[in-house]
Amino acid sequence: MFLNAQTTFVLDHVASSTPTNATLYLTGSFNEWEPGNSRYKFEKNSDGKYYTKPLVFEDATIMFLVTRGSWETAEVESDGLPVLTRKISFSQPIDTLHLKITGWADKEGRAISAKKITVKVTEIPKSTPPDAPIYIAGNFNGWVPGDKRYKLIKVEDGSYEIDVPVYWPRLTYKFTRGNWYTVEGKTYGRPRNDRFQLITNETFDKPLEEKIMYWEDQSSGLFNPYTLILILAGIQGIFLIFIINSYENNNRKANRVLSGLIFLIAIILLTRVSLYDRDIYNSYPRLSLFQDLVYFLYAPIFFIYIKKLLKIPSKPRELSQWWYFVPFVIQVIVYLLFFIEPLHLFIDRAVSRFYPSEIYITIGGIALLFNIWFWFKIKNVIKNYLKNIEDTYSYDQDVNYLHTIMLLKGGCLVLWTVIFIVGGYSYIMTNSLSTLTLFLVDSIWILFSLTVFLLGYYAIKQPAIFKIHEVKVEAAKTTSNDNEFLQLKEKLIHIMEVDKAFLDPALSLPDLAQKLQTNVHLLSRTINDGFDKNFRDFVNQYRVNTFIEKVNKEGYKNHTFLGIALDVGFNSKSSFNRSFKKITGKTPREYFNA
Repeated sequence: MFLNAQTTFVLDHVASSTPTNATLYLTGSFNEWEPGNSRYKFEKNSDGKYYTKPLVFEDATIMFLVTRGSWETAEVESDGLPVLTRKISFSQPIDTLHLKITGWADKEGRAISAKKITVKVTEIPKSTPPDAPIYIAGNFNGWVPGDKRYKLIKVEDGSYEIDVPVYWPRLTYKFTRGNWYTVEGKTYGRPRNDRFQLITNETFDKPLEEKIMYWEDQSSGLFNPYTLILILAGIQGIFLIFIINSYENNNRKANRVLSGLIFLIAIILLTRVSLYDRDIYNSYPRLSLFQDLVYFLYAPIFFIYIKKLLKIPSKPRELSQWWYFVPFVIQVIVYLLFFIEPLHLFIDRAVSRFYPSEIYITIGGIALLFNIWFWFKIKNVIKNYLKNIEDTYSYDQDVNYLHTIMLLKGGCLVLWTVIFIVGGYSYIMTNSLSTLTLFLVDSIWILFSLTVFLLGYYAIKQPAIFKIHEVKVEAAKTTSNDNEFLQLKEKLIHIMEVDKAFLDPALSLPDLAQKLQTNVHLLSRTINDGFDKNFRDFVNQYRVNTFIEKVNKEGYKNHTFLGIALDVGFNSKSSFNRSFKKITGKTPREYFNA
């Protein structure tokens, strides 16, 4: 909470080089960085200390420096290097703020003697206000956004130039129109990373040419093609939760997990979108951390959903599903450290030069490996399910949509991996590829949001995928003898050939066992050993034979293959074609044209 209290600034120590009759001023974001504003002048008391009158600031966080009336006389470090812009947050009332001045730019400063590099801006946004001043701020001036020493000058060819001093092997900088609200940005007003240039002897031989593509304050804000996709996905996700849970006879356990997963996706997407609004981000910058929570939450929740949906039992020595969330808990603990630090420090770490890249890169790298591991784990579960399902069902379960979702997730993981490769290349080769990285990140979020659209499509077009019911498989009650085995085989042939149980498109092994008044285990063994087939092939053999008989009958000459296939118990064209070729070795058309 921002407390609008009065604060007095006191200089407990000033550099020994300070002229006796010097007038000192406070300058910063609160006065457009005017270095000699009398309203923020220091007074000198009897004991030689400088102090301001009590000041009230409109902003919750301010940036400031001390000058002697101009930028040429701004404070510097004792070794003459620029002082990094001071910052303070008023989340708690500050009655008095004590400062020390260790040097002055015109006394201890190195700007005059330092080697200089010419920075040339060859292009600015067409929306730039006429005659708007353009400044460069960076590590060479303590990141002061409106330092008049570094106001770019328009030259004859229409470009803008300025000479900046170089103190370190790496020059970092950004362009502004006088303050951080008018700093250059990326598309749709997003903050861009600091520009940088590694300094070598050749660097000084020619101007450093740059182009300014966008200003943060001239953005479309919350609504643009990219964010609209995320907004629609988030809103659809909320509605989808109600749709899924409204179905009767649904798989409630699986759909509760799915609802939680969709809710997570929706909240994450809407949170990411909200950060495109400058006012929201400036007021609640820590929201940027919430989108990272998907790193260690999505994969384990989706894995649990798959197991609930497909009724996959846990293995005897398999870890409890709660262990999968340990990385998420660790991530939350790490992020809590960012929540308790002062707001201005968090903003610096998030979007400015103190960004703790090592922490985020480490978390991101571990999260990538974590999600890749789960992707293969989930893929293996689905593969085994589809492999074993032929022993239980005579028809195809509607789980093909899982392949599409896995394809989307695989695409996200590939792009995520490419981001790390591009980032590593950029770091090693000292070549900024931030535009490509941004494109890849946006692409991941678009693919991620498509999950909701995909589930919404299937919820409307194929609602049965959310109704996969549990098949209770009975354990064997007794050990069968040869006589019992032969009797069951005869009964099985009778129920298929006479009663034509195969005509039921939803026939399952438990259904057939119930009709034969036996248990699933014994029936399965009878089919496997007595006919050398799995349950699905056994049933579909009868369906294919009956299909061939009907096609050859006069009364079915005007019927389509699909119509007859549905008549004999197949539930889809793809299932029929696949089974027909597996059993006969030919497609239906090849078979009847032979």
